[in-house]
Amino acid sequence: MIMYAIFVFIIKYTLSMRTSQEFEPTDIYGDQKVLTIKDLKMRMMVSEITIRRKLKKWGAITSYNKNGRYYTLLHIPKFDSWGLWNYTDIRFSKYGNLTQTIIQLINHSSSGLHAEQVGDLIDYTPHSLLHRLAGKEAIRREKLYGKYVYFSCDKQEYKAQLNKYKSIQAQYREDEIPCLIAIRLLIEKIRRPKDSTAQLVKRLQKDHVKISELQATGFLEKHGIEKKTPDLR
Repeated sequence: MIMYAIFVFIIKYTLSMRTSQEFEPTDIYGDQKVLTIKDLKMRMMVSEITIRRKLKKWGAITSYNKNGRYYTLLHIPKFDSWGLWNYTDIRFSKYGNLTQTIIQLINHSSSGLHAEQVGDLIDYTPHSLLHRLAGKEAIRREKLYGKYVYFSCDKQEYKAQLNKYKSIQAQYREDEIPCLIAIRLLIEKIRRPKDSTAQLVKRLQKDHVKISELQATGFLEKHGIEKKTPDLR
């Protein structure tokens, strides 16, 4: 009992001293890569206001999903070439929240991005957010080859992205589809006449058939199976 009382006294004294000392973030996190405010309160034994002040001072990064509940330290994430890091299903961006992340992903893309491409990168369906950002002129939206493409709102960057995008599309449309792949595409079209070209291509790609949506569109338009989509801008 005496030893237990001494142990409790030491713990209480240590915790009381910590409130007046500078917290070292690496000591707080230990081996953990991400923590919530609740986790930090249990480790630091201070108020939420103090914790948030410390997080700001440390330059901690907030997850852009999970309602921004998770925090990590600057040295922990191993960001990919897009500036994104995924820990289990908790996602972080070096650009900040989801809105800023989408804007910067589009700004840093070489040829703009489709909504599906943005969604694949951030693991989130972004259509409504993209529409809202385009309405606020935070990004630029163009309809090219029948699909919306999102570009930087910076004039020079936009021109460079647009030229690169058109160059890529022209190359795709000139590429001939091998006979066997064309047959597979036609079979899918017959089986699922109401499916969009994008849906047909996605099914084929799942079966490891190498075909792009633009190649499929060009082939179907060339042979009069689908009407040519005007380049609306």
